[in-house]
Amino acid sequence: MSATPPPLHAPRGWTSMQVDSHLHTLKILFYVLGGFELLLAAFLLLVTLAGYVSEPPGSGPEAAPWLLFIVMGIASAVYVVLGGLSLQAARCLGARRQHRLCLVVAGLACLTGALGIALTVYALWALLRPEVVASFPDGAPKVAA
Repeated sequence: MSATPPPLHAPRGWTSMQVDSHLHTLKILFYVLGGFELLLAAFLLLVTLAGYVSEPPGSGPEAAPWLLFIVMGIASAVYVVLGGLSLQAARCLGARRQHRLCLVVAGLACLTGALGIALTVYALWALLRPEVVASFPDGAPKVAA
């Protein structure tokens, strides 16, 4: 049994099965991240409303419940937007559309903490591979004729 070894300088790219596997993993991770962000936004909104309702009116000159209400409301809105974008990116990864949107949402995932940073690193590592870019019909480089 004499099998010839592969050449030493053969290009080492991903197969289509590896590309499919990485994109499927990214799709699942973005769905999980999007769901987590939406749950966090709902929790922040509930805590904000409960804190505002439980605050007695005129509890002191230093009390600023409106400021806390506004800050927590803005944080909740930011998480709703990030969650919606993460879910949209997961759909696009499944359908292999809008490569640039997937890259932008991967970068925005850094805002969600340590797990978001890890997901960003993995997503950018996978999405910037030439094989993955070529698998997106709109992500392939255009040749000017």
